[in-house]
Amino acid sequence: MPLIRAAAAAAAAVLTVAAAGCGSDAEDDADLGGAWTASLGVTAAWAEAAPRATGTAEVSSGDGTSVQLSVTGLEPGLEYTAHVHDGECDEDPPGGGHWLADASGEDAAGNIVQLTFTTSESGTGATTASVPLVLDDRAESVVVHAPEPATEAAGLDSDRVLCGDLEEN
Repeated sequence: MPLIRAAAAAAAAVLTVAAAGCGSDAEDDADLGGAWTASLGVTAAWAEAAPRATGTAEVSSGDGTSVQLSVTGLEPGLEYTAHVHDGECDEDPPGGGHWLADASGEDAAGNIVQLTFTTSESGTGATTASVPLVLDDRAESVVVHAPEPATEAAGLDSDRVLCGDLEEN
């Protein structure tokens, strides 16, 4: 009988260790949300066309995501778009692709974090966007995309004018 009890205790111990290694929703939730800052700098492609372009992004994510974006040195009076991206700024292209809430889902509204703003006559712009999506550890950067007329006027193939890697606060 003691041998059976020892075997049962050993089996219980193995099951406990195996179950502990399986992970849980609480463990997965640890990778969700947070607060970040990004200092946006002009991309290499836009260095000559927008040499003074710069910006900042303050990002917080918990029940949803809020992004506060402020930029300077862009073409005046144009509508720009910005997104949270899944790559770092030193990648090619800078920032990689759009961060998708559902990584296997469509790159479209409801699955991305997108901001739109129009620059002032001095080339500055600011906006805040809040979305019901929660960022995870795939969010790496914020990229500002120039509108097509500005990209064409500069003779460039890339619309990625500013990029900043997210740094955890």
